[in-house]
Amino acid sequence: MEFAPIVLFVYNRPDLTLNTLQCLRKNEEAKESTLYVYCDGAKAGASPEQLQLIKQVREIVHSQPWCGKVVVFEAEKNKGLATSVIDGVTEVISKHGKIIVLEDDLTLSPFFLKYMNDALTKYADEEKLMAVHGYLYPFEIPASFTDSTFLVHDPGSLGWGTWSRAWSKFEPDTDKVMMQIKAKGLKRPFDFWGAYPFYRMLRQHKNGKVSSWAIRWRGTAYLHDMLTLYPVKSLVRHDGNVASATHHYKEEDWLHTEVYQSPVPVDDIPVRNNLPMEKLFAKFLRAKAGMTVQAKIKNRLKKYWKKITGHA
Repeated sequence: MEFAPIVLFVYNRPDLTLNTLQCLRKNEEAKESTLYVYCDGAKAGASPEQLQLIKQVREIVHSQPWCGKVVVFEAEKNKGLATSVIDGVTEVISKHGKIIVLEDDLTLSPFFLKYMNDALTKYADEEKLMAVHGYLYPFEIPASFTDSTFLVHDPGSLGWGTWSRAWSKFEPDTDKVMMQIKAKGLKRPFDFWGAYPFYRMLRQHKNGKVSSWAIRWRGTAYLHDMLTLYPVKSLVRHDGNVASATHHYKEEDWLHTEVYQSPVPVDDIPVRNNLPMEKLFAKFLRAKAGMTVQAKIKNRLKKYWKKITGHA
């Protein structure tokens, strides 16, 4: 098997970067894989402390042969994660035809690369498949579900892979994504039936309030009715819920999950959307993400009560 190249995007978090690289190296396939590392540059007016963190990250990247071959790109100026991911994925996938994508805040199973490569090989020519994802929300899989993998529309962004045939469909124009989702009547399923305001995130991206490649990638999946393969056991944990995080921080890390320490087989399953599993995604997000109207009201009341009483 020709292993897919791995792309890692890093910036200014040395401890998290080191953990991700150490986890990656524990994968047997890493020894025969090529790792591309994109190091983002400093923002204008960055403090000496920020410059030192960026320097530490780059020293860690260069410190060891984390994979069979390591290629490092060091940006002089800050591009931001969204631009970095789009540019980096486009560059690498144009050379190799497939790719595995990581960010600097992930803990990986020692069997992550096996699952990813098995799936990328198995579904290489399956036009219905958009991506392969290694992370799974921490909800309970029904006992009646016996397959090791399943397919849903949500492409995810926490340890994923894809092919050039799918990435070529990526639509970076937010206006086009929003317009087509509305025209095709996809807004409700796109929002997981009211469980999470993904469409609002598109509007926020359009207005410059957030910067996200992933929300446009998700839009692309729904517009083309393409599916992503998920494991029933998470092979990835997201460790980026820290106070210094750029995009989000919550006291309760509802994304936290245990990392599965055994292989996940990529067996034959029907190539169709697993709607019951999508509904479980929605149920979990509605209960945990705190993004519904009811949840926001509850959180505001809780903060108000804490303010006037001094108690949580």
